[in-house]
Amino acid sequence: MVSISGAGPTRRTILRGSLGVAGTMMLGAGGQALAAEELKGKTVVFASWGGAYQDAEKTCYCDPFAQATGAKVLQDGPMNTAKFRTMIDGGAPDWDVTDITIDFLYSGIGDQLFEKIDKGIVDTSRLDPRFVNDYGVGCIVWSYNLGYSTKAFPGKDVPRTWADMFNLKRFPGKRTFGDIVVSTLEAALMADGVAPDKLYPLDVDRAFRKLDTIKSETVFWSSNSQSQQLFVDGEVSMGLILNGRAYDAAKKGAPIAVSWEQNIQSVDYLVVPRGSKNRAAAMKLIDVMTQPENQAKLANMIAYAPTNPAAFSGIDPQIAPWLSTAPDNVKRGFLINAEYWRDNLKRLQERWTAWKLA
Repeated sequence: MVSISGAGPTRRTILRGSLGVAGTMMLGAGGQALAAEELKGKTVVFASWGGAYQDAEKTCYCDPFAQATGAKVLQDGPMNTAKFRTMIDGGAPDWDVTDITIDFLYSGIGDQLFEKIDKGIVDTSRLDPRFVNDYGVGCIVWSYNLGYSTKAFPGKDVPRTWADMFNLKRFPGKRTFGDIVVSTLEAALMADGVAPDKLYPLDVDRAFRKLDTIKSETVFWSSNSQSQQLFVDGEVSMGLILNGRAYDAAKKGAPIAVSWEQNIQSVDYLVVPRGSKNRAAAMKLIDVMTQPENQAKLANMIAYAPTNPAAFSGIDPQIAPWLSTAPDNVKRGFLINAEYWRDNLKRLQERWTAWKLA
């Protein structure tokens, strides 16, 4: 388990961004110089997950980009897969750069939802090659964790595993899951005794049977910001929450801690929706978002690990225990199977929606 005290990193622990207000800046592979005037007056719409995470992205990525180029970056969201698909079907997406999860990346590629990444603009060589795809580049590594209220469970007997989350007698109180099928089925199966290395292909019927046992005591959050607020307001005693969201809530004084046992690790990717009206400018914004100084700044704000290895040297040591990439946290978790979700996301999301409403 990990909890936090204090106010978090000080101003001097946050790295300064690499973008200035000079007339030119380097954006892209091969040392391409982009005159700021080429982007001046352009508007790029960036969509992400809202709340503290998107605030950090705005501060660390979008504001410096806008200052250096004279372009305007509008914020929108939260990201929603159904809305994303509807935009593409309409042929004129409102978004230019979108932060999405890896399961939607894999599913969306097959449905031709994204523009191909222009590697002449986005310098993908600076990134860990595991997080480079023809249609998206990784921006953060994170995890789904079991979070619990330190007010509801102040002693040593605290929930540690997903089985504990389903044990209403030993650990009473309301639970929370996201209104998402991804990760929820995995957590239910682990609670029912399935080992992480035996999860896939998921036994879906078994997972839903397990979820039935706590459905009446579960609050389903519709956004990551809401997942934090449920703990802040004391509406739930435990539940599934992203590690960075738990960190942000704890940093602001919420009575929350997380367990790293059976954490479910994942990656967010930056994509350009197919048909974007500002494709070139979107690619240039993505390039800025993968620079090491900017990724380190974001990690220091909200404890999501970078995809650029050079960024780790700029991360405050106090943040390290909250990162899903910390060696001990990696050992206690597993990487979500994106290939499985590529093939099953749409079908299982429909079943999830029907189950939740039943």
